Amino acid sequence: MGEEIRPSELVGRLHDFVMLPPERNFVEIGGRWWRAAEVAAVARGVEGLLDGAGVSRDTAVGVVVRNHVEQAAALIGLIAAGRPVTMIQSQQARSLIVDQVRALELAVVIAEESDWDDDLRACLAEGRMGIVLPVLLGAPRLAEPVNAWISPGRRHDQTVVEVLTSGTTGPPKHVALGLHALIRGVAMLTLGGKIEGERQVDILFAPLTSIGGILPLMAYPVLGASFCLLERFDVEQWVEAIQRHRPQSVGTTPVIIRSVLQKGVPREALSSLKIVYGGAGPLEQEFRQRFAESYDVDLCWGYGATEFAGMLATWTPQLKQELGGDKPGSVGRPLPGIAVRITDVETDEELATHQEGRLEAKVPGVSENWLRTNDLAKIDDDGIIYILGRIDGAINRGGFKVLPEVVADALRRHPSVKDAGVIGMPEPRLGEVPVAAVELKPLGNVVTSEDLRAFTRRHLTSPSVPAEVIVVEALPRNGMMKVDLARLRRLFESMRCKERA
Repeated sequence: MGEEIRPSELVGRLHDFVMLPPERNFVEIGGRWWRAAEVAAVARGVEGLLDGAGVSRDTAVGVVVRNHVEQAAALIGLIAAGRPVTMIQSQQARSLIVDQVRALELAVVIAEESDWDDDLRACLAEGRMGIVLPVLLGAPRLAEPVNAWISPGRRHDQTVVEVLTSGTTGPPKHVALGLHALIRGVAMLTLGGKIEGERQVDILFAPLTSIGGILPLMAYPVLGASFCLLERFDVEQWVEAIQRHRPQSVGTTPVIIRSVLQKGVPREALSSLKIVYGGAGPLEQEFRQRFAESYDVDLCWGYGATEFAGMLATWTPQLKQELGGDKPGSVGRPLPGIAVRITDVETDEELATHQEGRLEAKVPGVSENWLRTNDLAKIDDDGIIYILGRIDGAINRGGFKVLPEVVADALRRHPSVKDAGVIGMPEPRLGEVPVAAVELKPLGNVVTSEDLRAFTRRHLTSPSVPAEVIVVEALPRNGMMKVDLARLRRLFESMRCKERA
């Protein structure tokens, strides 16, 4: 599973990194390397301002996060000091940032100069403290002179990081991760995919507000690793980063896999890769096989969630060797120490192997109890998990259950379709019907909405055929490049309002 460390050790090692940074490059962004000492200086500066203002160690500190080296430094420094952190998404209206600060009862806010507009500064008049992060690793400073009294704000009895979920089915939610959960980042980076003794530059593209961003960020100082930080995922920048740093293993998402294949990235551009890990959503077996063969890599797909503090299950090269290869459509075996079971959706009774039901898991360091997911799954005799769709996303079409991901998979099989998103919309007679939006491949054949519905009839049962398919220039996506189903729903609702007008 990776190196075993205790929560106190995680904080201790981060503290050592901040106070006695190693003499080496630590993070590269935009083609420029920043040394560990430069990052540590910002981390110490932030903590110095908090200590100097008398902010207690149990006070939640809000950080308006961007994938910049300054934010990475601040986050490392806060955890190294044992402080609780609350992530605030920067990619939203300034008024919403202010609303979050108030709703979350944050007494301290850390943000870049560009984020400190009049509304956010007005929050300081309510007794809050603001810290301005430097540009290009200068010294952090106070946004305004500290008042004699600082709002006590929300407090935690332990060090936690409140990360944001991906928000594919609704607004992103905060999930609190304790130190036990943060330790899983070390395990993720050392899980079977690293060549023994390898010191590679890792590629980090996930938003630092997310589980995929914060876990590796906390692990890099502990492991003595260096990384390349991308401001956001862009396939060209991702490929360029791999060419610059030539890692032997890398993490991916379904969007990365599809984008690389669609753009026809040359095989030699990814020639350093030997093992590619993936997750953050389902990926059709066709794409898994094409990617593995096209780039001569061992593609190991897995499954995880923010609530599990990372990966729950995955394929590894060792597991494939044990079973003579992977199993199409599966996400591998649970990681060591993690227990899983399948229960009946209606009765909660535990089901036998090969039976379909709700996936539940018990994750050390996250919860001693069984955690219920909203994923429909089954487990085979080898302990391999198959994710079959979302329970909470199931569409009840006149008594027939329709799984949106099954419909989306069918649409993606069309040679002209790049990606698809499916939701359920109200319908007077049937209750709900599935509707879909598709993004077409560039330079592909012209295809109509009715063509796509006709195509799905050949691959789906009648209730699962979408009542409506629209073609959009680009599907709405969140920070992890997943289809944003909440925004997709608003698009369909807007269309219906216009039709009624």
